[in-house]
Amino acid sequence: MNEYKQIRMIKSRLVKLGWTEGLGSHVKTLRFLSSHVGQLSTEGSEPKPFDAIPGPKGIHLWPIIGSILNFKPFTKYTPETLHQYMDELHEKFGPTVRLRLGTEAVVVSEPKDVETVFQNEGKYPKRHGFEMMSIYAKRNNLQDSISQLQGEAWQSLRSPGNRRLMKVDSALHYLGPQSEVADNFVHILATQDVSPDRLQDLCFRYASESIAVVAFNGRLGLFDANPDQGSVDFLKAAETTFEMNGRALLGKSIGHRWYRNETYKQLEKSYGLVRKVALGHIAQARESLEQRIQAGQLNTEEPNLLFSLLSEKGLSEEMVANLMISLYLAGTESTAKYMQVFFYNLAKNPEKQNKVRKEILDLLGPDGRLTAEKFLKMVYLKAALKESFRLISPTSLATSRILPVDVVLGGYKIPAGTILYLNCPRASKTHFENPYEFLPERWLRREDSTKKDSALHLTVIPFGHGPRNCLGRRFAEQELHLAAIKVLQKLHIDVHRESAFEQFIYRPFATPDKPIRFKFTKID
Repeated sequence: MNEYKQIRMIKSRLVKLGWTEGLGSHVKTLRFLSSHVGQLSTEGSEPKPFDAIPGPKGIHLWPIIGSILNFKPFTKYTPETLHQYMDELHEKFGPTVRLRLGTEAVVVSEPKDVETVFQNEGKYPKRHGFEMMSIYAKRNNLQDSISQLQGEAWQSLRSPGNRRLMKVDSALHYLGPQSEVADNFVHILATQDVSPDRLQDLCFRYASESIAVVAFNGRLGLFDANPDQGSVDFLKAAETTFEMNGRALLGKSIGHRWYRNETYKQLEKSYGLVRKVALGHIAQARESLEQRIQAGQLNTEEPNLLFSLLSEKGLSEEMVANLMISLYLAGTESTAKYMQVFFYNLAKNPEKQNKVRKEILDLLGPDGRLTAEKFLKMVYLKAALKESFRLISPTSLATSRILPVDVVLGGYKIPAGTILYLNCPRASKTHFENPYEFLPERWLRREDSTKKDSALHLTVIPFGHGPRNCLGRRFAEQELHLAAIKVLQKLHIDVHRESAFEQFIYRPFATPDKPIRFKFTKID
């Protein structure tokens, strides 16, 4: 079909949908649409075969070589700018793209297709995870971490975690101790001139200390005047563990699959230390639990995640450690890095920052204590964080799935077992008005708002979706909310004019390409 006929066909479809105003002047748009006509499906049309999915072809689909060709020096992109590369591919090929990212995969960006994926993920959702962690587990005769487990093995560990971590009020039980951690964090910002590197370190200490309250039943002492070196080493080991996994995930390490290369050796050392320290904390908790039981002092009504898991029949101490280590690692790395993203969006939008602050001060005043009741009323704060997630996603691609059944996505047959990446961050730019503006108001409920596409809620899923969403989601959100509450209650956030920062890249979470020089000033 020639271009003229393609344009006429697309125009006809748009007219039927009621898109008539100004149609004749949108020739450029129509020419773009015509290049993607193969991906416009009509009701009752026959799906196209898998091999017809557009994307880089030929040598670009070869094992190993195909992945290398995605990045410099063969393109202008690196694994850290994968999101920009995917934007280019979607612009060229449309919302459904086939390519090789480590393994052959299909990337979809249309909300309706994302919805179809989640509707067909089955009883035991399967995703593509950190390969190197599975290799480590095999070489050390350990159970895979919960993020790597599949099938019934995953379900047996996830179910007790769900019962304690996914309830609406799960994180609220820890609001008090986590607020104290946030107070320690803000005290330093208010009393010291903090360099960009120092701020990054403080964010990691804050996130680590906050999630340790949940995972290990106590503080690590990272904000003490003279922190315990063991706790500092524990935090650094957690950072290194994620850094090495990120290298493997982004294709910077391949040799670890066959031998203990340098990347694997660093992971082995760092994760080994994380396990050793975590098992020590859990053993202490076990001893404390047994002492309370013997003394008749155990309060079964007291919310205590670690105690309740250790008391669960069928859960070994190793299984409890698996859950808590995963919670700690994910809760530290992702939260610490996203704190700077959230602060940046607030700093670059002072009017919105002031609205968040007003809500906080109206409820708490400058020195008021945060309670669960008041926290639940902070709707604009929560809208601001969600808008930050929409504008700058924590990850370059939202999540992945490997479906147990054949499906049709973007008009193409996708066989069961295909790795599917869900590029929701792109959809969050293409399906909203003023997509590059920071507008928390778009998430506030309004009586006059019209019902939107039911699939649009899947454009912003920083913690995944469905039965296999992030187990620590409620805690990560609460830690980010608390950091913002405590900072904005006392300080105004600006970005210094001399900041060298240019853009956020992914390692594997959103990270400033160069340190952001924030300026924290006391409010009047």
